Amino acid sequence: MVNRNKLFLFALILAAFNLRPGLTSVSPVLYGITKDLGMSSTLASLLTSIPLLCFGFCSLFAGRLANRYQPEKMITFAITCIGIATFLRAFTNSSIYLLITALLIGAGIGVVSPLLSGFIKSHFPDKAASMIGIYSTSMVVGASISIGLTTPLQHWFNNSWKNGLAFWSILALLAIPLWLMVIKQSRIPASNFSQKTKASLPLKNKKAWLLTSFVGIVTLLFYCFAAWLPAIVEEKGWTPAFGGLVGTIAMIAQLPATLLLPSLLKVLPSRRFWITTFTLSIIIGLSLLCFTNVTPIVSSICLGVGAGGLVSLTLLLPLDMASSPMEASTWSAMTQAIGYMIGAVGPFIIGFLHDYLGSFVPTLYLLIIIGFIAILLGWKITKPARGKAEGLPVK
Repeated sequence: MVNRNKLFLFALILAAFNLRPGLTSVSPVLYGITKDLGMSSTLASLLTSIPLLCFGFCSLFAGRLANRYQPEKMITFAITCIGIATFLRAFTNSSIYLLITALLIGAGIGVVSPLLSGFIKSHFPDKAASMIGIYSTSMVVGASISIGLTTPLQHWFNNSWKNGLAFWSILALLAIPLWLMVIKQSRIPASNFSQKTKASLPLKNKKAWLLTSFVGIVTLLFYCFAAWLPAIVEEKGWTPAFGGLVGTIAMIAQLPATLLLPSLLKVLPSRRFWITTFTLSIIIGLSLLCFTNVTPIVSSICLGVGAGGLVSLTLLLPLDMASSPMEASTWSAMTQAIGYMIGAVGPFIIGFLHDYLGSFVPTLYLLIIIGFIAILLGWKITKPARGKAEGLPVK
């Protein structure tokens, strides 16, 4: 049993490694992409927005696919799709081709992400918070190394951003063998995903819609600065290399929040407190970028800490409300599906406003306002319920 649990843990970590590089590796080489393929800021923003839209749409069907074909098999298949689409970027010859690979990567992420929540609920029911911390941290590590190493890889591969992007298919190559072993191991104890369970989304649940809106706004904030932070820093007069460094620091700064969140929740279990704290950290980071000349490194740390904590909470909150692995997957599927569709609008709006206004400053004003809306929604979804029904555990 110990070996089996270790296998499942390592498989979870390697799966999570694959969920961000397909999106975040684009940012450090975005200038080269737009120059070589003749893309405007608006069109370039679609490299982030399209995967998020596809992520959201495919999440709607993740529960049904798992119900029909076994969740571990669907996770393995989706990771394979991510790996193939990432590898195909080595042969990019047009913006349309690159956007198609982004779409396929988003589809794979959309299937894997909610099913991993159900996987945690099924195999680690008593350690959900700790496993979500490991899951979130693994995603952050994947995002951080892809942002930090894509530019060096580009130079290593004869100054080819195409090969720099395609390199990250190696993460899928590492994960797939472990998941094939997980499929075999999962046949021993029958999966907690009962074939008789109806995999329906909680579309009539008011709390689910509030949570979905919250996830959408958090996702919007995260991917806006994940996609555009280096460009914002460059517009303030810093070099492109420094902008890439700031983006990397923002990703690395997520690690303390994701690693420590389970321990922080043991000390102070209130979801409401941590939602407020992490969102204010993002607002402070955006305000420093907008209103001061303080080095962007300080802003990036604030943005990273806030984003790391909030993203982990968006993964944990559906599990708080679920009573079974399938329910965990359907709640996660709904919040991530519609939430990520909301979030997908963000990078596109930033790119469009920059093309139209010629500056990132008005977009920073907008993101700060959205941050305060996130706090209001966070307070709403963590409002103590009168009865047990639909209430998140606010302690």
